[in-house]
Amino acid sequence: MKILEDKNFISINEEVALKEILTPLWTRRWKILCFTLVVTFLAAIYLTLLRPSYSATAILQIGTNKPANTLSINDAFNESNATKEQIQTQFELLRSRKFAERVIFQLNLIHHEEFISGKYNDKLAILAQVGQGQSNPSVSDVVSQFQKKLTIVPIAGTELVKISYVSFSAQLSQSIANQVGITYLQYQDEIHSAAKESTSQWLVDQLEELGKKLQISELLLQTYREAEGIVDIHGVVGLVGSQLTELTSETLKAAKLADDLSISYQDIQKHAGDIEKLSDLHEISRHATLMQLRREEEKIERKMFELSQRYGPKHPKKIAVNAEFISLQKRITQQVYDIVISIEKEYFSAVERVNGTKQRLEIAKKDYLRLSRLQNKFSQLTREVDTNKELYNNYLVRLKEADAMGNYNSNFYVRFIDKATIPKSPIAPNKILIIAFTFVLSIALISLTIIMRELLMDTLNSRRKLDNFNEAQILAVLPKIKASSRERKEDTYSSDNRFTEAIRTLRTALLFNSEKTAPKIIAITSSVPNEGKSTVALHLARSFSEMEKVLLIEADMRHPTIAKNMNLNEHRPGLSNLLAKTHQINECIIRDKNVKLDILTSGITPANPLAFLSMKRFNMLIKVFGNFYDRIIIETPPVHAVSDAVIISKLVDSVIYIVHGNKTKREQISSGLRMLKQVNAPIEGVVINHSENIDTDKYHNKYYNDRSNIIKLAARKRG
Repeated sequence: MKILEDKNFISINEEVALKEILTPLWTRRWKILCFTLVVTFLAAIYLTLLRPSYSATAILQIGTNKPANTLSINDAFNESNATKEQIQTQFELLRSRKFAERVIFQLNLIHHEEFISGKYNDKLAILAQVGQGQSNPSVSDVVSQFQKKLTIVPIAGTELVKISYVSFSAQLSQSIANQVGITYLQYQDEIHSAAKESTSQWLVDQLEELGKKLQISELLLQTYREAEGIVDIHGVVGLVGSQLTELTSETLKAAKLADDLSISYQDIQKHAGDIEKLSDLHEISRHATLMQLRREEEKIERKMFELSQRYGPKHPKKIAVNAEFISLQKRITQQVYDIVISIEKEYFSAVERVNGTKQRLEIAKKDYLRLSRLQNKFSQLTREVDTNKELYNNYLVRLKEADAMGNYNSNFYVRFIDKATIPKSPIAPNKILIIAFTFVLSIALISLTIIMRELLMDTLNSRRKLDNFNEAQILAVLPKIKASSRERKEDTYSSDNRFTEAIRTLRTALLFNSEKTAPKIIAITSSVPNEGKSTVALHLARSFSEMEKVLLIEADMRHPTIAKNMNLNEHRPGLSNLLAKTHQINECIIRDKNVKLDILTSGITPANPLAFLSMKRFNMLIKVFGNFYDRIIIETPPVHAVSDAVIISKLVDSVIYIVHGNKTKREQISSGLRMLKQVNAPIEGVVINHSENIDTDKYHNKYYNDRSNIIKLAARKRG
C-alpha cells in the first residue's frame, strides 16, 4: 500500500512539472504559431526565387602500373610506381585553384551566364540584380564559384574518382564534369614533358638569392643596433612602462585629492568671514580640537544655566563663568580660522603636486613613445632576419632531398570510365523537405526559447517555486492587470475582478489570522522599485475602507507615485510638510472620492527623507492617527534602495513584502527579508504581484463576468 502511495506521489510531481513546462507554451500559443507561420512563409517565398540546380558526374580512373597488393615503399624509388599518398595528391590537384583556372579558360566560362546571373530567378528583379553583382565578374570570383560547385570524391577501395559539378544549366554541368577529366589528362602529359628540367639547378639559384637577402637583412639589423645604441630594448621599454604606470597612478591620486580639497576650498571662500557658516562645514565641524572645544562650550553653558538659577547677574561666580565663556568663544573662533588656513594650505599644496606629477608624466610618455618606435623598428628588422634565415634553411633541405631523389619518376595511368550525361531532373532545392524542416525547426526553436526562459528565471512565477519558498508566509497571489485609460484618468477601481478578489483575500488573511490579532498599523514594502507596492497599498486601503475608517500614508518621499496615480498635484503638501510643521493636518490629508479613505501623500521631497522619518514627531503622528483611524497603511521605499523601510518597520504592527512574480529574483527577496529580520521587524508575509499563473483564472472569469444581477449600492457616508 505504501509503495502505491509513493508511486502516486511521484506521478503527481511529474504532472506538475509537465504543466509548468507546457503552461508557458499554451499561454503563448498564438505567438508561437504566428512566428512559425511567418518564418515558414518567408522560407517558401525564398524558395520560389531560387533557380533549380542540376548535377552531372563523370568517373575517372587514376592508377599505378602494378596492382595495389604488390606495392612497397621501395617501389616508389626503385620501380617508379606511385604510392597511395601520391594518388591522393592527384585528387587534391583536381580540387586546386590552379587546375580550376585551366578548365575555366578552356571552356571560356569568364563571360558565361552561369557566373554572371545569380542564384535567383526573374520573379523578383531586385534580388536577381543583387545576385548578379557585377556584369563582368573577375577571374577570382569565377574560380571561387567554380570550386564551390565542383566535387571530387574518391570511391573507397578502388582507383576510381567521381567528378561532379552542380550548375543551373543541365548542359553546362555535363560539359564541365567531362572537361575536368580531359584537362587532367592533358596536365599529366605536361608533367611528363616538364620532368626533364633540372629541379636542383632552380633550387641552387634560389639559395644563392636567399643568401644575399639574408646577409643584407643581418647587416641592416646590426647597423641599426649600433646607430641607436640598443643593448636590451625590451628591458628598457618595460622599465619605462612601469614608471609610466606609477606616474599615472600618482597623478590620479593627486588629482582626486585636489578635487576633494577644491570643494572645501570653494565652501571656505564662499563663507569667508562668516564664522558660524564656516564652523558648520563638514571638514571644520569634524575637527577633533574644535569638537573638544564645542563640548567644553556645552559644559560652560550648562554651568551658566545652573548658576543663573541660583545667583544674580552680578554675582562673582556668574561673572567668572561669563568671562570663561567669552574666552572659550574666542578660542573657538581662532580655532576655526586656524583650520581654514590649514585647509587652504593643503589645497594649494595639492594643486602644486598635481602640476608636478603631470609634467613628469608627460616626459615619461615622450620617452615611452620614442622607445616604442625604436622597439618596433628593431622587431621589424629582427623578423626580416628570422624569415630569411628560415627560408634559406628550408630551401637547403629541399635541395638535399631533390639530390637524394634525383632518379625518382612517378608513373600514373589515367582514363575515363564513364563520361557525364545530361541530367534529367534537378537535385535542389527540395522545397517540400525544406518547408517542412523550417516549420518544425521554427516551432522547436521558439518553444525551447520560451521553456528555457521560464525555467531559468529565478523568480516566484510558478506554483512549484511558491511551494518551495520557506523564507516567509505567502499571503496572497495577485494577478497581472492592465488598467484601462478611463480607469487611469478617472482613478476608479480596477475592472479586473480577479485582482479585486485577490486583494480581498489578502484583507481576509490579515484580519482572520488565527495566531495573532489583526494588525492595525501595516507597512508595505518591496525589494526594488516598480514591483507594484504603491498599487497594492492603495487597493488594500480601499478594500479595508469598505468596512472601517482607513488612513493611507505615503512614506516613500524619494519617488512618490500615489498622488500621480490619483491625478493629484505632485507638489501638494503632505507627510514631509506635516513633519516640517509648515502645514496643518487638515491641509495635508485628502479624502478619496470613491470610498471612505483618507490619504496622506508624501508632500514636497526633502533633501534627507531618512532624517524626517527618524524624527520622534513621525512616531508621535502615527500614534495620534491611531486614535482616529481603525487601520493605518504605510507605503515605504524598497528595502534594497534605502533604509527607510527598516526604520518604519520598528513603528508598525505588521510588514507586508510585495514581490513581482516575473521580475524579482529570489536572492533579492531573501536578502530583503533578512534585512527586516535583523531588526526584528514584524513580517506578516509575502504578496506575489503581477503573477500570470493564477490557478483560478477561468473560475473568476466565469463567475464574475456576468454583471447583470449586480445591484449598485449608494456610496457610504464618511464618518
